[in-house]
Amino acid sequence: MTIEQTIEIKQDRLLELRLPLELPIGRAKMAMTIIPETLSSPIEGKSAFGCLHDFADPLKIHDEKGAWERSVSEKYAKN
Repeated sequence: MTIEQTIEIKQDRLLELRLPLELPIGRAKMAMTIIPETLSSPIEGKSAFGCLHDFADPLKIHDEKGAWERSVSEKYAKN
């Protein structure tokens, strides 16, 4: 049986586990992997466009205007 649980590690380092009632009584072996969760905050002052614009190829930016319309017309004009 595999049980996944997210728990908070407090300053006193005591862990509180809530086990399901379906667990059989008796001896059990338990393995624990600690994976720290990082709290990521959005980049302040930039929109999604601003973030993606940093990776844009300046030589292709002028081709972006109307790219969707061209792509759709090229795809469906043949049919």
